Amino acid sequence: MTRILFLALGMLTMSATAKTVELCIADHPYKITVEVSDNWESRARGLMGRDSLAEHAGMWFVYDEERPGSAGFWMYNTRIPLDIAYLNEAMEIVAIMTMEPCPSIIPENCPSYRPEVSYHSAIELNKDYFKRYDIGLGRQFKRCEQGE
Repeated sequence: MTRILFLALGMLTMSATAKTVELCIADHPYKITVEVSDNWESRARGLMGRDSLAEHAGMWFVYDEERPGSAGFWMYNTRIPLDIAYLNEAMEIVAIMTMEPCPSIIPENCPSYRPEVSYHSAIELNKDYFKRYDIGLGRQFKRCEQGE
Protein backbone atom coordinates (compact mmCIF):
# COMPACT_ATOMS: atom_id res chain seq x y z
CA MET A 1 0.00 0.00 0.00
CA THR A 2 2.81 2.41 0.89
CA ARG A 3 4.52 1.68 -2.42
CA ILE A 4 1.33 2.39 -4.40
CA LEU A 5 0.83 5.67 -2.54
CA PHE A 6 4.46 6.62 -3.17
CA LEU A 7 4.13 5.88 -6.89
CA ALA A 8 0.88 7.86 -7.13
CA LEU A 9 2.41 10.84 -5.34
CA GLY A 10 5.47 10.59 -7.57
CA MET A 11 3.31 10.69 -10.69
CA LEU A 12 1.43 13.73 -9.38
CA THR A 13 4.68 15.50 -8.56
CA MET A 14 6.19 14.71 -11.96
CA SER A 15 3.14 15.97 -13.85
CA ALA A 16 2.98 19.09 -11.69
CA THR A 17 6.60 19.94 -12.49
CA ALA A 18 6.56 18.98 -16.17
CA LYS A 19 8.11 21.39 -18.64
CA THR A 20 5.46 23.07 -20.77
CA VAL A 21 5.65 25.08 -23.97
CA GLU A 22 3.07 26.82 -26.14
CA LEU A 23 2.66 25.64 -29.71
CA CYS A 24 0.88 27.49 -32.49
CA ILE A 25 -0.55 26.50 -35.86
CA ALA A 26 -0.98 29.10 -38.60
CA ASP A 27 -4.59 30.35 -38.83
CA HIS A 28 -5.56 28.50 -35.64
CA PRO A 29 -6.87 31.02 -33.09
CA TYR A 30 -5.63 29.23 -29.96
CA LYS A 31 -2.25 28.55 -28.43
CA ILE A 32 -1.86 24.93 -27.42
CA THR A 33 -0.08 24.35 -24.11
CA VAL A 34 1.75 21.04 -24.12
CA GLU A 35 3.77 19.16 -21.56
CA VAL A 36 7.08 18.17 -23.13
CA SER A 37 7.81 14.46 -22.88
CA ASP A 38 11.41 14.05 -24.02
CA ASN A 39 12.80 11.14 -22.02
CA TRP A 40 11.97 7.46 -21.62
CA GLU A 41 10.21 7.83 -18.25
CA SER A 42 7.92 10.68 -19.27
CA ARG A 43 7.10 9.05 -22.62
CA ALA A 44 6.26 5.74 -20.92
CA ARG A 45 3.96 7.55 -18.45
CA GLY A 46 2.37 9.86 -21.02
CA LEU A 47 -1.12 10.93 -20.00
CA MET A 48 -1.80 7.84 -17.88
CA GLY A 49 -4.10 8.32 -14.93
CA ARG A 50 -5.51 11.67 -16.03
CA ASP A 51 -9.26 12.21 -15.71
CA SER A 52 -9.37 15.25 -17.98
CA LEU A 53 -7.33 17.50 -20.19
CA ALA A 54 -7.90 21.23 -20.73
CA GLU A 55 -9.41 22.12 -24.13
CA HIS A 56 -6.22 23.53 -25.65
CA ALA A 57 -3.69 21.38 -23.80
CA GLY A 58 -1.89 18.14 -24.42
CA MET A 59 1.42 16.35 -24.44
CA TRP A 60 4.24 16.62 -26.95
CA PHE A 61 6.39 13.49 -27.29
CA VAL A 62 9.79 14.53 -28.62
CA TYR A 63 12.45 12.10 -29.90
CA ASP A 64 16.14 12.60 -30.67
CA GLU A 65 15.85 10.73 -33.95
CA GLU A 66 13.29 9.65 -36.48
CA ARG A 67 10.86 6.92 -35.37
CA PRO A 68 9.62 4.24 -37.78
CA GLY A 69 5.94 4.15 -38.68
CA SER A 70 5.66 0.79 -36.93
CA ALA A 71 6.47 2.42 -33.58
CA GLY A 72 3.10 3.38 -32.18
CA PHE A 73 1.42 4.60 -29.04
CA TRP A 74 -1.00 2.79 -26.76
CA MET A 75 -3.65 3.78 -24.25
CA TYR A 76 -2.90 1.45 -21.34
CA ASN A 77 -4.03 3.10 -18.08
CA THR A 78 -5.16 6.18 -20.01
CA ARG A 79 -8.67 7.23 -19.00
CA ILE A 80 -9.52 9.85 -21.61
CA PRO A 81 -9.95 9.42 -25.37
CA LEU A 82 -7.27 11.26 -27.33
CA ASP A 83 -6.27 12.34 -30.80
CA ILE A 84 -2.64 11.94 -31.77
CA ALA A 85 -0.86 13.84 -34.53
CA TYR A 86 2.43 12.41 -35.71
CA LEU A 87 4.86 15.10 -36.90
CA ASN A 88 7.83 15.05 -39.24
CA GLU A 89 11.10 16.89 -38.56
CA ALA A 90 9.58 20.19 -39.80
CA MET A 91 6.67 19.66 -37.32
CA GLU A 92 4.19 19.08 -40.14
CA ILE A 93 1.38 16.63 -39.43
CA VAL A 94 1.96 13.38 -41.33
CA ALA A 95 -0.74 11.27 -39.64
CA ILE A 96 -3.68 11.77 -37.26
CA MET A 97 -5.41 9.02 -35.31
CA THR A 98 -8.06 8.80 -32.60
CA MET A 99 -7.18 6.59 -29.65
CA GLU A 100 -9.70 5.18 -27.18
CA PRO A 101 -8.91 4.26 -23.56
CA CYS A 102 -7.96 0.62 -23.08
CA PRO A 103 -10.03 -1.04 -20.33
CA SER A 104 -7.71 -4.05 -19.98
CA ILE A 105 -5.58 -4.50 -16.89
CA ILE A 106 -3.16 -6.45 -19.08
CA PRO A 107 -0.97 -4.02 -21.05
CA GLU A 108 -0.40 -6.46 -23.91
CA ASN A 109 -4.17 -6.49 -24.59
CA CYS A 110 -4.16 -2.79 -25.49
CA PRO A 111 -3.91 -1.93 -29.19
CA SER A 112 -0.99 0.04 -30.56
CA TYR A 113 -1.78 3.04 -32.75
CA ARG A 114 0.88 2.97 -35.47
CA PRO A 115 1.02 5.79 -38.03
CA GLU A 116 2.69 3.64 -40.74
CA VAL A 117 4.79 6.68 -41.61
CA SER A 118 8.06 7.85 -40.02
CA TYR A 119 7.85 10.68 -37.50
CA HIS A 120 10.02 12.79 -35.17
CA SER A 121 7.46 13.74 -32.55
CA ALA A 122 3.79 13.34 -31.69
CA ILE A 123 1.17 15.50 -30.01
CA GLU A 124 -1.75 14.13 -28.01
CA LEU A 125 -4.83 16.33 -27.54
CA ASN A 126 -8.45 15.68 -26.60
CA LYS A 127 -10.39 13.40 -28.94
CA ASP A 128 -11.74 15.19 -32.06
CA TYR A 129 -9.60 18.31 -31.49
CA PHE A 130 -8.17 18.18 -34.99
CA LYS A 131 -11.57 17.58 -36.59
CA ARG A 132 -13.26 20.31 -34.50
CA TYR A 133 -10.71 22.92 -35.60
CA ASP A 134 -10.24 21.62 -39.16
CA ILE A 135 -6.56 20.81 -38.63
CA GLY A 136 -5.41 18.18 -41.10
CA LEU A 137 -2.39 16.59 -42.71
CA GLY A 138 0.33 19.00 -43.76
CA ARG A 139 -0.52 21.63 -41.16
CA GLN A 140 2.54 22.75 -39.25
CA PHE A 141 3.06 23.28 -35.54
CA LYS A 142 5.66 25.73 -34.28
CA ARG A 143 6.67 27.22 -30.97
CA CYS A 144 4.63 30.34 -30.37
CA GLU A 145 6.48 33.62 -30.47
CA GLN A 146 5.78 36.38 -27.99
CA GLY A 147 2.73 38.38 -28.98
CA GLU A 148 1.25 35.51 -30.98
